[in-house]
Amino acid sequence: MKKKLLAAAVLGGVILVSLVFYFFLRQPASHRPWESPEEEPEKLTLESAGQIWDYYESIGYTRCGIENANFEVPRIYLDTIYNSLADDQPVASKKSLFYRTMLPLVLRVNEQISAERKYLQVLEEQYREGQEPAEEDLAWLENLACRYKVVKEDGPVDLTDEFFKKIFLRVDTIPVSIALGQMAYESGYATSRFATEGNALFGQWCWGGEGMMPENQREDRGDYRIADYPTLIDSIKAYAMNINTHDAYRNFRLARAEQRREQKDDLDVYSLLSTLEFYSEKRQEYVDTLQGIIGHNELTIFDRAKLSPGRPVVLMKD
Repeated sequence: MKKKLLAAAVLGGVILVSLVFYFFLRQPASHRPWESPEEEPEKLTLESAGQIWDYYESIGYTRCGIENANFEVPRIYLDTIYNSLADDQPVASKKSLFYRTMLPLVLRVNEQISAERKYLQVLEEQYREGQEPAEEDLAWLENLACRYKVVKEDGPVDLTDEFFKKIFLRVDTIPVSIALGQMAYESGYATSRFATEGNALFGQWCWGGEGMMPENQREDRGDYRIADYPTLIDSIKAYAMNINTHDAYRNFRLARAEQRREQKDDLDVYSLLSTLEFYSEKRQEYVDTLQGIIGHNELTIFDRAKLSPGRPVVLMKD
């Protein structure tokens, strides 16, 4: 009897240790407080847009329920554009596939920005209370200020009221509906040459001989190219940084900050759109077009969407 009890105890101990080890491995690696970690993603290889569509249907990732403020979007990240997204198919199907594919990517970029902003708020509160930041926190602040072009180069920063005012203007999320509307317009719902060849969703320019050459390049603008990216999420990150740092969009940042101060539950995306006229040479016509895209496709219902917990899935091409 004692031997049986001992054997059971040993077996139970082995099972307990195994469970602890399993759950330890399932936890994200240790992370810093300004990060928004995820589990190691599952990689799923699909060969066509049709297979992506079938996969979405199989897991119940449909438009149903998005009107609910607590709607959770699965962490499904398309790695790169499938040329078959440009295949001839009904407009409604093409749009639905596009929006449900790009939505998790935009939410992930915003999630990462939000994590930085939240920790920035912690450090500002410490500053208000007269506390000196830890060495690691100060190094992070200096890097953040450099990335968001609050300072010209990575190095010491003076923690002042003005510093925090400037950096909070920039470290902030982009309304999902605006990001989706702009990428739909700029990439032709991911069917443009720049999207299919370089994951370029927003038509951002670059200089210095890199990027993709436009077919009809304007000589008066110099040797500009369309920036290309290794993955789709890199394109969205670059877009968010552009909106958050370029002088042309300062009015957007000021208007967003004012709405934040008013503590609105939802940002007024239509008034914010009016500040993005310099994104295109079409100016007001561009703004009017974006407002039409967002309104017609009811994109503002995505502004309250959240990513679900759980392990991400990265969709790869064969």
